[in-house]
Amino acid sequence: MANGTTTVEWRHGLHFCTELDSGQLMCDESGVVGKAFPSSAELLMASLGSCIGSVLVVFAERHAIELEGMKIDLHWRLADDPHRIGEINVSIKIPHPLTAEQKQTLTHVAHSCLIHNTLTHSPKIELELSFTPAPTKARK
Repeated sequence: MANGTTTVEWRHGLHFCTELDSGQLMCDESGVVGKAFPSSAELLMASLGSCIGSVLVVFAERHAIELEGMKIDLHWRLADDPHRIGEINVSIKIPHPLTAEQKQTLTHVAHSCLIHNTLTHSPKIELELSFTPAPTKARK
């Protein structure tokens, strides 16, 4: 799998824009009801749910298991000391009958996605703060 670089730019207030190959992704950290964009915590849950879903779909297609209509609910709670998401409960709903063996195997597969593995095996995170002057605007 390829390594990557993600760049996030502060726009205004608590709005941040991430430039991606597929376009832009906005994030709103204001916590205001009816905010314009998802929060970083919501984006993390979306990443986890999508990652779990994708590994399940790939596996199910290889083994002729029907997942049409699958829904993944993620319920999460904040914790303190340090401030973080302290608990995530994932509920995968498949509207088709599964054997006990299929259920056990799909549960194992769901635990193997990239984001789940990242959250359960904390990555090394290095942080560097530097001064980078803003580009000067040309005078007319």
